[in-house]
Amino acid sequence: MHDVLIVGGGHAGLFTASRLAEAGLDVCLFDQKKEIGKPVVCTGIIGAEAFEKFNLPEETILGRIQQVRFFSPAGNFFDYLPTETLAWVVDRTRFNRYFSDQALKKGATIQTGCRVTGVRIKKEGVSVRVRLGDQTEISHEAKVLILATGVNYKLFEWVGLEAPSSFLLGAQIHIPYSAEERTTVFFGREVAPGSFAWIVPLTQGRARVGLLSERNPLFYLKRLLDQIRPGWRDDIRESEIDLRPVVQGPIEKSFADRVLVIGEAAGQIKTTTGGGIYYGLLGAQMAVETLTGAFRKNRFHASVLSPYENRWKKTIGEELRLGHYFRKLFAKLSDEQIEGLFDRVSTEHLLDAAHREADFDWHKSLLLSIFKIPTLRKVFRQPF
Repeated sequence: MHDVLIVGGGHAGLFTASRLAEAGLDVCLFDQKKEIGKPVVCTGIIGAEAFEKFNLPEETILGRIQQVRFFSPAGNFFDYLPTETLAWVVDRTRFNRYFSDQALKKGATIQTGCRVTGVRIKKEGVSVRVRLGDQTEISHEAKVLILATGVNYKLFEWVGLEAPSSFLLGAQIHIPYSAEERTTVFFGREVAPGSFAWIVPLTQGRARVGLLSERNPLFYLKRLLDQIRPGWRDDIRESEIDLRPVVQGPIEKSFADRVLVIGEAAGQIKTTTGGGIYYGLLGAQMAVETLTGAFRKNRFHASVLSPYENRWKKTIGEELRLGHYFRKLFAKLSDEQIEGLFDRVSTEHLLDAAHREADFDWHKSLLLSIFKIPTLRKVFRQPF
């Protein structure tokens, strides 16, 4: 019997496997992809705070975000020009493989190209049925199961948990791009209804172009590409566009008897921007700390694992709630109202507030500052 089984080989699952194996536990991780890190649908933006806190691998960096230009629906813009680097853009394949290598070095077992087809929570442990690439099915036993399955919630019913109910839809592609290094963000109901679109320059003349939307992300991304790179279909295949849902908000319960849920599967992802790397690592670290305590006691009932949820929701829960509330209000704005917000950026000292309150990973202070500006509250037409 293993100590811990982990389902999902993204950064959160791999980080958890590494840390638990380092603590001396027998850890086995399953991932349905044939290779760790391929494919990964993610912009790969990680704030400077996360790099420092978790000593993340600098060799995975492809670019940085410092200057950001924001475009309104009518093409008006303003620039946000902080003096320090806001975030780094990483190669997610190399990034995930770094954590995979760390987990293997610490003694964890990683099995790829396999799919979990069943889970049973028993009094004495957890039984997981796994289908291998040749369709052979085998069972693994463990004391604890960790779900790090991203937006795949098929296993939740078997462990008595509920999936989240709110999602945005994401689309992204890598394209040749020789323009300036500035990151660009676009708003408007005809660009990305309910959210925003982006161009994130990388090294070697390439960029990640993508958007989050309430509907039809493929349609809106192709239209954006037509605008910023006419003729893109001549040398870029439409099949290269990656599509995926992005969860909005935490799940109601991220623990059960012998079970913890981490990363995007738990909703540990910024509801303002859809970024989940840092919050996923924070949640994974708290899961590790909770589980190492549970193994010292040799007790894995839900009441023993519940402090995990208390801790991570205390740390990022208010950020998620406020960010989701703000995004839903923003999604109701017409393009004319969004133009009104852009018009007020300088007159209402919004940039001053951004320079004073903005933090790449923590948006609560800035959002509260925005809501304190009377004319901006009128634009949203909602009391806070």
